[in-house]
Amino acid sequence: MSEDIDYIIETDEINTRNKFPIIAQLGILGVILLGLFGSLLWGKNDTEPVLTPETPVASAFVTQEPIVPEKLEEIEIFASSAYVWDVKGQRALYSKNADEQLPLASITKLMTTLLAYELVEENTEASVSLSAIMQEGSSGLVAGEKFEAEKLRELALISSSNDAAFALAASVGALLGDNDPTSQFVDGMNIRAKELGLESLQFWNTTGLDISTTKPGSVGSAKDVSFLMEYIITNHPEIISPTQKSTARIYNTEGAYHEISNTNEAVLDIPNMIGSKTGYTDLAGGNLTVAFDAGLNRPIIITVLGSSRNGRFTDVLTLVKAVQKSVGAQQ
Repeated sequence: MSEDIDYIIETDEINTRNKFPIIAQLGILGVILLGLFGSLLWGKNDTEPVLTPETPVASAFVTQEPIVPEKLEEIEIFASSAYVWDVKGQRALYSKNADEQLPLASITKLMTTLLAYELVEENTEASVSLSAIMQEGSSGLVAGEKFEAEKLRELALISSSNDAAFALAASVGALLGDNDPTSQFVDGMNIRAKELGLESLQFWNTTGLDISTTKPGSVGSAKDVSFLMEYIITNHPEIISPTQKSTARIYNTEGAYHEISNTNEAVLDIPNMIGSKTGYTDLAGGNLTVAFDAGLNRPIIITVLGSSRNGRFTDVLTLVKAVQKSVGAQQ
């Protein structure tokens, strides 16, 4: 089981944004990806730090001396693992089995979309293959349908579309060499995780779907998921910002659109939402990671893993309220 939804509606509205040429063939995966990622990390900004578990990425939010929220006392939640990270204060406010490596389910799509974003232009055209349509769950996509990479990314993050995540990864993966496109992309995901110092993250597919009744599509810790979310909201917030919406309309290159709903049922209940990603499979249970502003430019990241389908939302809302109370007490 996993999460997804969708409908397609024909319209005469045409997307007129200019197309950029797709990047040239990248050659041998390992060498090229390492070289490319190195330039991404250091070429854009020579002072941009690399995230490690001990020293997460220095956040752009850290611009003044913060009013540091108190650490949270013991809180009863359903999740088997949780982590609350104060980005501005660079400190953990709450931790429960935060280093335990657990199935990630569709939280995997954070890395899928980050890697695609860093490798190709936003309006690079990607085609939905039959293999993408065959992924578990129906997203309403059609084989042969084409989207800009940005739109597939939004489908993958907002509605947790497995079809969109697979299609995006396969299209980008085809640019990485002559081997299987999806496998090449998954290799890139694992390389990227190591470059960011997120050693607990390991990926076997691009969707997070369980591979079998005993093998998940990916694993990682609540702590590293939180650091991955921190890297995204700090360096590329435009990737995750569409998940602030409860619904969206996503257009393909022909002008037809899909109406989608956010799989984060608590999206409207969390004030000052920066972004979020859900996950649910039989092996993973209910997962959720969110980033929100607790007030006065104080971003907080909350990740819960191994909860239930509904419990993940209750868990996060419980932790959000605890953070707000702590912040309010300091002002």
